[in-house]
Amino acid sequence: MSDNAGAARPLNILWLTSDQHSSHALGCYGNSVVQTPNLDRLAAEGLCFDRHFCSYPVCVPARFTMMTGLYPHHHGAVGNNTPLPLRTRTVAHHFGQAGYVTAWLGKMHPVDGQTHGFDYYMDMGAYFDYLGPKTRTFTYGMGAEDSGCGSPWITIHRPPTEGRSAWVPADLPRHNDTLAVRELLAEEDHFESFVARETIRFLETYRDEPFFVTASFLKPHNPFSPPAEYAAMYRPEEMPLPDWSPAQLEQLPPQVRSHRYPGAGTPEGDAWLRRFIAAYYGNVSHMDACAGRILAALDRLGLADNTLVVYTTDHGETLGEHGMRGKFCFFDGAARLPLIARLPGRIPAGARSNALVDQADYAPTFLDIAGVAPAARSRPFDGQSFAPVLSDPSLRGKPFAFGEFALPQRPFYMRRDERWKYVYYTDATAGRGPAVAGEKTSAEELYDSIADPGEFTNLVGDPARNGVVAEQRAGLFAFLERHGVSVTTG
Repeated sequence: MSDNAGAARPLNILWLTSDQHSSHALGCYGNSVVQTPNLDRLAAEGLCFDRHFCSYPVCVPARFTMMTGLYPHHHGAVGNNTPLPLRTRTVAHHFGQAGYVTAWLGKMHPVDGQTHGFDYYMDMGAYFDYLGPKTRTFTYGMGAEDSGCGSPWITIHRPPTEGRSAWVPADLPRHNDTLAVRELLAEEDHFESFVARETIRFLETYRDEPFFVTASFLKPHNPFSPPAEYAAMYRPEEMPLPDWSPAQLEQLPPQVRSHRYPGAGTPEGDAWLRRFIAAYYGNVSHMDACAGRILAALDRLGLADNTLVVYTTDHGETLGEHGMRGKFCFFDGAARLPLIARLPGRIPAGARSNALVDQADYAPTFLDIAGVAPAARSRPFDGQSFAPVLSDPSLRGKPFAFGEFALPQRPFYMRRDERWKYVYYTDATAGRGPAVAGEKTSAEELYDSIADPGEFTNLVGDPARNGVVAEQRAGLFAFLERHGVSVTTG
């Protein structure tokens, strides 16, 4: 699949990404409520991966894992305020060296001033230029408290004693306390609409050049203020709620359990969650519409047949599953991600794959399918190309997907193979106060992804599964040792 020498021109790549999009919130992944016609059409014309997992369930580390092919313990960006080391090569360096014009349009969240090798780079700063005086309206609607929401985009620029951004009114409620501030911008002024227009302008301008372009949306990440017409698509009282047990929530390690949604397990909490889901779905549908505009432009410009289109996201959203919201864990809502790929004539239409994939696999796959050599001074990829699976979805791919979180203080790790999801917490006392002398501080989870797809039953402690737990632990520890990662046990 990597031999592109016979092609009339190099293969283009269009990478569509979003922020915090659970695979549970897509029609092509089985959701009958949310409306995602454009991504569903992309799936019908291409390939859906059903076992694609997040390597670090928070924005910056996940994005840089996708861009570099390295896990966070190697690339070093382990939090939303941790920059990627300057000399680390990204997909932009690789494709730029091969003569491609490269572009990133939308949310990168780079933490510092680097462009990370992209020739053409536009994010929130360019968007604020477009908004002009409306920027204050945008930041009011965002209700932003931290960098994840979009404004202020990089909190390291703001002294910690200064409090909120000067753009945000002092009396504005936190976005986590209120589901959404009433949206005050027209649809055309939303960030996703801006990203779609700028991506289309890029395609129109550079259509005759081989290109690698990323269009990166903020939605469906909170805050949940979709344009009015998209908010009106979903009525809270009609939103189905996920099944979960409060008793199960109490059994989770504290650093996971701390992410429960307000009033979880109460009638008030159910009402809050229904409003939350309705607003989230409005964000999803607006993002889908903006992705559709880019896909339509690709068709109009005659570029679709020679362009690999990939849609994915940085991490998911638990969306009430297990009584939780947000990410920061390895339950499927947060960690199993959508991945759709289309390339007419080379990727079978309407196919699905059970190959195991994680986010370190993107960079080697893009280079493999385009026949591009890694840039000079690049370290070997941690990920494995899934380009062969694009041609033959029946192939199994690599033996397991890997994830990690909370580096370096209290890391925990996921190993997901064909059947089992195993999670090891080096310090399960986080958020619980000082550990008691002699207390076991580590914890483990084991879920049977075939018999228990909802991940309701932790099999650690079941004598019949002791051998599986030991095998999974040994496999994870051996993998980490090969990567030079020392694991604290206790």
